[in-house]
Amino acid sequence: MGDFDVPDEIHEVLEKRNFFLIIGHQNPDGDCLSSQKALGSFLTRMGKKVSLLSPGPFDRPEIESQKKYFIPHLPENIKKENPLVIVVDCSTIDRIGYLAEEIKGLDVAVIDHHDSGASFGSIKYIRPKAPSVTFLIHRIIESFNEKPTKEEAELLLFGIATDTGFFRHLEAYSDEFFHSVAKLTAAGASPKDAFSEMYGGRTLKSRLLTGRILTRIKSELEGKLLITYETKEDIDDFGKENRDSDSLYQQLLGISGVEAIALIRYEDKNEISVGLRSKYYADVGSIAKNFGGGGHKKAAGFTWNGSTVEITETLITIFNTIL
Repeated sequence: MGDFDVPDEIHEVLEKRNFFLIIGHQNPDGDCLSSQKALGSFLTRMGKKVSLLSPGPFDRPEIESQKKYFIPHLPENIKKENPLVIVVDCSTIDRIGYLAEEIKGLDVAVIDHHDSGASFGSIKYIRPKAPSVTFLIHRIIESFNEKPTKEEAELLLFGIATDTGFFRHLEAYSDEFFHSVAKLTAAGASPKDAFSEMYGGRTLKSRLLTGRILTRIKSELEGKLLITYETKEDIDDFGKENRDSDSLYQQLLGISGVEAIALIRYEDKNEISVGLRSKYYADVGSIAKNFGGGGHKKAAGFTWNGSTVEITETLITIFNTIL
């Protein structure tokens, strides 16, 4: 079996079951939502009944228009129909928030590309070497000897582009992934349109918020680690909808000598989120896992219930053993 071949049990369950609930994680990104929509579209074409669920929120420019395609809760009495739950892009069940409680008692399949977190689900298609879940959804479609429609191809390309930073994070020997992209463009997906959707439509406030965060950068460990933060006052002034993490990380990782980035953000009075990125060798996925979070080797995150000062000091200590 190849690295990304679809497991027989995934293929069989998609073929035999007739009703699917496709669920993604909290604070969904382009890969998560595109995976849900593309898989849902394909299963619908197969004559299946599909519902897409998301705990949201949809407060970022590149995904805010997607909210209308998802429902926030399981429909009443839905368990009587014995649907199969498919959870995408989640390394732990808690990433789907309150929906974890709502799906109890149902069969769960997992499609993911993260290699951290606590295992869950009885049927799994997890490939850590895949650049995105949308890449795996493309493989599922092809396993049925089918091709994606133009709309599905656009979704799949957007998801791959989102999780690879528009291919910036792919290493050498990524030809298999680019073969997938070539097939998607042949099906009608436009890289130009995907780029515009990812990086266009930003507000002036988003740039002002990024500027404010940039003024707080602290250089640690001889410039190998950069740490900055966002406060409650920033959210009050600019709103969470004007966060632009990808652009911020891109700017900081482009600084000479930098290997890792930590972005600490106020979420509410009881929670801080920590986003981690690395350039070459630091495994931030392992760091996030130790705090109950998850992600990839070069992109990960977790939540923290202490202060910004505490987590800053802790991160400096941890990175000092790595960098």
